[in-house]
Amino acid sequence: MWDELSGRVAAVQNPWIRQLLESVLQRHGERLKVWPAAMMVHHAYAGGLLEHILKLAEVGGGLAASYGVDPDLVLAGAILHDLGKLEELGHDGATTYSRSGNLLGHITLGVKMVGEMAAEIAGFPDDLRERLEHMVVSHHGARALGSPVEPMTEEALILSAIDDLDATLHQFKRHVREDSGEGEFTAYHTRLRRVLLKPSGR
Repeated sequence: MWDELSGRVAAVQNPWIRQLLESVLQRHGERLKVWPAAMMVHHAYAGGLLEHILKLAEVGGGLAASYGVDPDLVLAGAILHDLGKLEELGHDGATTYSRSGNLLGHITLGVKMVGEMAAEIAGFPDDLRERLEHMVVSHHGARALGSPVEPMTEEALILSAIDDLDATLHQFKRHVREDSGEGEFTAYHTRLRRVLLKPSGR
């Protein structure tokens, strides 16, 4: 998985975005390879964050091509949107919330990390930095879901949509896989607020 992500970053055409993402991989690579994406909800296991990032990169790349938006921005959003999870979550055999994770949350931590890393690159364009920061702060899609602002660019909208899609589908698949009932429907899922129809043949 790491080689796939590195290859996608190497193919980025925008030199500013490529330099920023290369810095992220170099500085945070060891944790990105093993970190969970969450405590419980989705991809909550070692390596889950990287798996989530790669799925967003794959799906986002296709949507960027279909809708004619900037593929480099979409890839950057996929990699950067949950970067704050590296500070929000502690992971040393058991996943826990850090002090800063409890007090600030991964969106606040993530936008701070992106801003600081962009500032280390001489001449990094302010407009581009703000577009990337906007993707981080808006990726939950709505204020009611934890984002302080809603997506205001096409790339940010795609990111928020595929982030929600991947997280929800991951919950679907896990719930169906772990359901032990005999019927064609699963037990009620409290977070999804529905039962699920099992695939044919189960």
